[in-house]
Amino acid sequence: MISIPGITIGARGVAEDASLPDQPLMPARVDVFLDYMCPYCRQFDQQNGPDLQEMVNRGLTAWVIHPLAFLDRLSQGSAYSTRSAAAAYAVAQGAPEHFGAFNALLFNNQPKEGTAGLSGARLEGLAQELGVSQEVTKTFATAAFFSVVQASTQVAIDAGVQGTPTVLLSSPGAGTYQWDGSTSIVDALEVMTRA
Repeated sequence: MISIPGITIGARGVAEDASLPDQPLMPARVDVFLDYMCPYCRQFDQQNGPDLQEMVNRGLTAWVIHPLAFLDRLSQGSAYSTRSAAAAYAVAQGAPEHFGAFNALLFNNQPKEGTAGLSGARLEGLAQELGVSQEVTKTFATAAFFSVVQASTQVAIDAGVQGTPTVLLSSPGAGTYQWDGSTSIVDALEVMTRA
C-alpha cells in the first residue's frame, strides 16, 4: 500500500481526498508523482489523464496524484514547483469540484524550466477562471499548504521516488510496481487486475 500523501481524483475530476494516504484499493490504483514544471509530467498527463479519468469514472481504478517540489531549483528562486503544488492542494481542499480542471490548466499553462514560472496572481487568476472563489485562491501561498508540499516531497524522496513523473501501479493481487511506459497505462492496468 502506498502511504505518501496525495490527492485522490474521483469521478469527473472531483478531488475526493487531499491528505489521507491509505485509500482502499479498488481493482487497481495509480499513483502519479509529478511536478507542475516538469515537461514529461505534462506529457504524461495529456497522454494518459483522459484514460485514467475514464477508468476512475467506471470504478475500475483509483487515481492519486502527488504534487511535488522537485524542480524549485529551476525556477529562478521563485519556488514555482512549491507554489503550484500548494495551489493544487488548496483547490483540492477548498474547491474539490474544480480540481481536475485546475490540474489540467496548470499543465496547459506550464512555464519552461529555467524561468520564474507563473506569478502568484496568475495562478490565482487561472483558478478563478474555473470558478474557484477568492476565499480559496487567497490560501495558495499560505505556510500550511507549503508545508504539505515540502513534507510530501521529502516523504516521496525517502520512499525512493527519484524523479518525475514516477508512476506506481498497485492491485491487491499483483502488489505494487513502477510503470515503465513500455505499454499503455490501460493495458498495464488490465494485465495487473487479471493477476
